[in-house]
Amino acid sequence: MSLGILAHVKWFIDPRAHPTRYDLLLSWPVLLALLIALAAVGIAYLWQRNVPEPRAVRALERFARTGPLMLRVFLGISLIAAAVPGWLFVPSLPVEHGPGGYALLVIEVLCGLLIFAGLFTRFAAMLLALLGVIAMAPFSFESILEQVAILGIAIFLYIAGPGSISLDARRSAHGALAHEHAPAAAFNLLRVAMGFGIAYNALTEKLLNPDLSQALLDQLPFLNVLRPLGVADPVFIWLAGLAELAIGAVIISGQITRPVMAIGFGLFTITLVVFGMPELIGHLPYYGIMLTLFIAPDADSWHVRRTLRRAA
Repeated sequence: MSLGILAHVKWFIDPRAHPTRYDLLLSWPVLLALLIALAAVGIAYLWQRNVPEPRAVRALERFARTGPLMLRVFLGISLIAAAVPGWLFVPSLPVEHGPGGYALLVIEVLCGLLIFAGLFTRFAAMLLALLGVIAMAPFSFESILEQVAILGIAIFLYIAGPGSISLDARRSAHGALAHEHAPAAAFNLLRVAMGFGIAYNALTEKLLNPDLSQALLDQLPFLNVLRPLGVADPVFIWLAGLAELAIGAVIISGQITRPVMAIGFGLFTITLVVFGMPELIGHLPYYGIMLTLFIAPDADSWHVRRTLRRAA
């Protein structure tokens, strides 16, 4: 539960007062967390090879063609909804009032509308990636890198296309890249982007920035659900960071993807009860990725490649 409770602390605490301490990267708590995360990957590897999935679950791969549609819908709604209160992507990136800030929001809405409709999808994906690069100027490289999951969706849509249920398909526009390994590359890059984003946020919001998470716990003490068991806030923050880091590493490794996506879906949903609409808007892209990878976790599956090529 610690992963869900303290996910994306910067959405609710101003990070400017709590800069990330990269000097802690070689401290023993962080090194220990990295070692445990690697051990988790090893355990996942053994699980993957010794615990077969039920055939009914593997049969979900036949619906891989819905992946582009789910990603487009979740990301498109997220971009449009985030622009309404003046956020670039997530609540932690509020744009300044003025021509520059309004221009960022207009581009964000344009990307959201095009991606949602599946119209000029490849152009919209490139524009969204460019928007992230441009936004590094008013914000920071770290704050944009934390949103790498959105970039992962953009790359996926550029490679795999918008799918058969899209305006691009209606106008017979080019969909997926013609290369035979394009579907596998799209899924692999999507998975790596999500896993890296979760692991990186574990570092920048918790393991390398415990003061930031402590500020949130000072405001909402009940978030430390382990306090009745005698677990102090610093230990709880480390456990939360460890959980995120391990899950991110396992996602990157491509092991037991379905179980991890199912667990992640549940944990991300728990936070909606506490943080409400801002949490939902920020997490919509993650929901799209989790559903897509739950349906088609194996990028090298011939069934997945065939289904996506047909959809394209």
